[in-house]
Amino acid sequence: MRKVTLLAAGLAAAAGLLVPAAAANAANDASTTVNFSILGTEGGGLSVTVAGGLGTVTPAAGKASGLLTLVSVSDGRNQAPRGWVASASSTDFVGSNQTIPKSAVTYSASSPAGKVGPGTLASTGAQTLDEPKTVVSRTGLTWPLEVATWSPTLTVNYPDGAALGSYSGTITISVA
Repeated sequence: MRKVTLLAAGLAAAAGLLVPAAAANAANDASTTVNFSILGTEGGGLSVTVAGGLGTVTPAAGKASGLLTLVSVSDGRNQAPRGWVASASSTDFVGSNQTIPKSAVTYSASSPAGKVGPGTLASTGAQTLDEPKTVVSRTGLTWPLEVATWSPTLTVNYPDGAALGSYSGTITISVA
């Protein structure tokens, strides 16, 4: 099993930007390393890929949120009907003077697309990543090859008075 790591750097709370820094490869797990800064006083088988880095993140009082880049699950297995479950997990977001726990991270896979044929392709809605959680599921797939995609929203809630500086954490998407 290979892991894919994407690196994004520099959220300027005043400007509201998080800049992508790396690319991804296919695997059964895909990870995104997410970095942000709190500035100022406010803050053929079954595989999964994550394209690009992190998009724009908008800071607001107590949270940083934005769209992660496209996630794709490709299912070309030779059996029918079949299905899969995509799960998301997070590490704590670590800064130089403070750690924001993974329980403050929310992942939402809105509107998955690419369903071919019968069955269901559905998001489970916003999930707090205090532990690995199912974020998208596919059941009843009979088509020979299908690629499902979604662009998730990530929100990191940081406490009032959070230490200024950069924070980094890793989001991992697994499919089974």
